[in-house]
Amino acid sequence: MADAVPILIGYLDSEQRYRFVNRAYEEWFGLERSAIEGRTLIEVLGETAYEKVKDHVLRALGGERLTFQGEVPYRGVGRRHIEAQYVPDIAPDGTVLGYYVLVTDISDRKRAEAEVSRLLVREQRRALMLDLGRRLRDEPDPYKIMSHACETLGEKLGARQVGYAELDFAATKADVVGEWTAPGAPSLLGRQFHLDSYGPAMTDEMRAGRQVVVADVRLDPRTRRSAAAGLYAELDVAAYVSAPLVKADRLVSYLYVAQNVPRDWSGEEIAFIADVAELTRAAAERARSDSALRQAEETERLLIREIDHRAKNVLAVVQSLAQLTPFENKKQYVTALSGRIGSLARSHSLLSSNRWSGVRLDALLQQELEPYGAEHDSRLVIDGPQVLIQAEAAQSLGLVVHELATNASKYGALSVQAGSLEIGWSWEAERQLVLTWRESGGPPVTSPKRRGFGSTLIANAGRQVGAVIDQDWRPEGLVCRISLARGATPYLGQPPRPQGESAPIEDGKALRDQRVLVVEDEALVAMELAQILTAAGAQVIGPTGDVDNALALVEAGGIDRALLDINLAGRMVTPVAAALTVRSIPFVYLTGYQEPDVEGGLVLRKPTSPAVLLGALANQMA
Repeated sequence: MADAVPILIGYLDSEQRYRFVNRAYEEWFGLERSAIEGRTLIEVLGETAYEKVKDHVLRALGGERLTFQGEVPYRGVGRRHIEAQYVPDIAPDGTVLGYYVLVTDISDRKRAEAEVSRLLVREQRRALMLDLGRRLRDEPDPYKIMSHACETLGEKLGARQVGYAELDFAATKADVVGEWTAPGAPSLLGRQFHLDSYGPAMTDEMRAGRQVVVADVRLDPRTRRSAAAGLYAELDVAAYVSAPLVKADRLVSYLYVAQNVPRDWSGEEIAFIADVAELTRAAAERARSDSALRQAEETERLLIREIDHRAKNVLAVVQSLAQLTPFENKKQYVTALSGRIGSLARSHSLLSSNRWSGVRLDALLQQELEPYGAEHDSRLVIDGPQVLIQAEAAQSLGLVVHELATNASKYGALSVQAGSLEIGWSWEAERQLVLTWRESGGPPVTSPKRRGFGSTLIANAGRQVGAVIDQDWRPEGLVCRISLARGATPYLGQPPRPQGESAPIEDGKALRDQRVLVVEDEALVAMELAQILTAAGAQVIGPTGDVDNALALVEAGGIDRALLDINLAGRMVTPVAAALTVRSIPFVYLTGYQEPDVEGGLVLRKPTSPAVLLGALANQMA
């Protein structure tokens, strides 16, 4: 009967020596029962496991019947969650002859309970966020808003100190303006601190907008300097999380949660703190200026109308390109269409960075020619006075340049190493801008016998901006003259050149068998990314468009690299990036933002080509 049951059944005498074990012991320890019977408990379990159960054994030998649940590190078996029942063997005269022990492995049950608990905690925190949002929305006093948020975090996380601090313009001094503390904890409300005194490396991360997670201030390299360690001790802080809040590239405030003993912060706790911090700042700003919010709502309404107008125009252009681009085969069609859409996106990004006031001509040319080495290749020369191309002309001119560059790379000067391209422009009579595209050193050129779609696109796009385009097919290379009668003005400013995608393109085989986490909330984009990665031999983890799910996947392990969208249904992906950074897992951001407020990873802007995407992922190092 004992051999038939799946639990461990044994009998040990008063000297703690096994006298009988059932077959389950053999399977558990991988030993014949003859190798167990006759040996002492400590010899079979190992010293570490014996110390875990020693007190219960002694109580059983003292005549007490008891049940024990816990995790025991067995020698040669590993850690197991068990439920053990101890039944003393008592003789008629009261002597304890030994004890029976029945051990059940409850590891699977414990894991299931832990998962249910984790999901329950997540749902509780979501409900808490909704409730907190309602409370803060109706509170007109910004300082009460901060105190409510601190209290919610402190009670939910079992923290000792929670505070909200605001910084001066230089982001060097912080004033604690909202607080909650546990009984006996020191109050920091109303005090001012010099951030750099508590660890310059830590404050650098906060100014960059990254959460700071410290499990032990005495051990963390960002806070363990002797001077900083003493200051943390004065504040009774041994571990903390700081969620910085950055506005217009400047650290304006932060929310901190502190403990007076070392503490390992979970990914969900870190994400929860970040969410509460963002909610608190938004509510405080609303309370401080309702009139400003009303103005912001009106501005938002106008912006949405304008974005809707421009988005529909762009979609109409994309639809036309999709219908008009000739189809010879799938690869040719996808390459041609992707290139033209990419040109539109690059022009859009330049316009966006300059608030749709226009783009510099040299920046437009350099961005279109960047795939061909515009900044580094001596074969390409771009020269002319500073000119601003107005918004209504920028995208059309960008398409013209893209088509010229594509043709040059396939058939002209950029198709051979000896070829060169010179682009110059100048003002001529009646303020007309003339741009000259001059190729040389390439294969012999002849005028095309028929007019292809590219030539038609060049002509039509030029006509849209009132340009006269003259193409001279000389044997030594194409000379194209573009005369712009409108849409261009002299420009004397010096705006910074927008950052381009500089990810080097490498063989996608570098990603073969790499496990890549894809975090993207747009379903079609996620499907395309998964398809690109799978074709390159990578194993796709996800995709997921949820911050909490992404954190769970990171904590589960088995990830080599990651691809992160920055905004996931209104939540920033920052907690996921922080979790990856802690584990030294390289990642790349893929975003539609022109100037994303993130640090710690290469930023690619949508849409990007598969080659750039794969090259960026392949070249990221832990």
